[in-house]
Amino acid sequence: MRKLFIISTFLLLFATSCTTTKGDDSSHIYIIATNDMHANIYSMPQLATLIDEYEQLGDVLVVDAGDRISGNAFIDDNPRQGVPMIELMNAMGYDAVTLGNHEFDKGSQTLGAMIDAAEFKTLCANLHPLVESVAVEPYTIFSVEGIRIGIAGVVDTDQDGHPLGSDAAYEDYRFTSDVETAVATCKELAPQCDFVVLLSHMGDNVDSKFIAEEPECDWVVGGHTHVDINTTINGIQLTQNPKNIAKVTIADIEVRNGEILSVSYTQQSVGDRAARGDIVEMVAAIKRESPELSIVEGRAADLFTQNGVANFTIDALAEYPYEDGFKPEVTFYHFGGVRLTSILPGDITRGDIFNNDPFVSTVYVGELTPRQMRRFILDKYNSYGEDGRHDKESHYPYFRSDMAYEIVLGDSPAAMPDAVDVLLALDEDRAYRVAMCNYIADNYIDKAVVAKQLRPTGVTVREAMLDYVRSHDEPLRADNTVYQTERKAQK
Repeated sequence: MRKLFIISTFLLLFATSCTTTKGDDSSHIYIIATNDMHANIYSMPQLATLIDEYEQLGDVLVVDAGDRISGNAFIDDNPRQGVPMIELMNAMGYDAVTLGNHEFDKGSQTLGAMIDAAEFKTLCANLHPLVESVAVEPYTIFSVEGIRIGIAGVVDTDQDGHPLGSDAAYEDYRFTSDVETAVATCKELAPQCDFVVLLSHMGDNVDSKFIAEEPECDWVVGGHTHVDINTTINGIQLTQNPKNIAKVTIADIEVRNGEILSVSYTQQSVGDRAARGDIVEMVAAIKRESPELSIVEGRAADLFTQNGVANFTIDALAEYPYEDGFKPEVTFYHFGGVRLTSILPGDITRGDIFNNDPFVSTVYVGELTPRQMRRFILDKYNSYGEDGRHDKESHYPYFRSDMAYEIVLGDSPAAMPDAVDVLLALDEDRAYRVAMCNYIADNYIDKAVVAKQLRPTGVTVREAMLDYVRSHDEPLRADNTVYQTERKAQK
């Protein structure tokens, strides 16, 4: 924390500035916001330089809107899962963060360890832990240049009242509604502050719903949907950066004699900065902790798009030599679990394979009828949250398969119509041998069907991908075809 005094959420009602104003001359407070970094340690040295640049211009707060992990095996598979990313953020002077859905991926002990390691505030107003290892606050207040800046945090409740992800990841927590809690928290915070920031991991569409409630908030620092936004809605600034630290958003608050004169918002690219030396060395040290991740396991002959990576993952599950000789006829994978956006021509390392599945998913096999396949595809396509809004991963062909199928759309709702049927090129009178990741079996198929017709193999998706790469002597050719389509129904 730089030239700032943190005001305790629960104890402080009045504060004094820790820095003096500069007579009648105006000065500047800069708030630098990141989101969805997904453990991209390779851009952290450049981000550190950008932060340093602004520290030469005025007081700086650095904040993040969630999803700091799940994207790089050097962080996710480190013996201290996630903690090295927190240590990088400590070294760069972060001041406050909220939680993203992926902060919960590794369990409550890992989340607690990351919070304990942080030298910054972890804020999440709608999270209510059921375990002592996870401690968060709803908001905090900073005082600088006589200006009281309140910062609150909130995470999405996209899926059945909890953040997006596997139900099992949220067993140690209770959540209140994201939008309702955000509105109430800002209302509580606003009378104590001159400027209110919400660190939101709700996604831009939900952020817009929050803003429509006319909350007592000045700036929504968004995350979760990985979009590029810098706009004003009803007098409230809404911003979000693309994932992996491609950009940051900076609020420039001009102040004089304890009053805000103006606020402007800009986005800046990170990658064109020079790398800060000490952070470069920290990144190198993190990589040295896991040398096995740099082992080359195979080669790619050409570019795999994210669709190509999905097909590669599906082929790996389809061709894996399961112990009992099981041979899938149909294989499914969820597109949200395809974490690599591309595989470049050249070497494929073990770290690349692990990065495509930071969740260490496992494989289920068994038999399903076309009717049962149609059911879970339709249910996911048409999925809505408790508040009636469709979830982030609905209304597009989310389940990818080596079986081509077509989703037939109706007329309602008009903007994003629901599916009314799924056309499968299968015999309706028989069951088919299937393979899929546990995320689908655990969350989208009726539990009675899973118990009776599917079984866990204990094979991880990572094992299947490694076996697939190693079993090909020639470099892998990309198949970037999308086999699933959607069309409007004929009237």
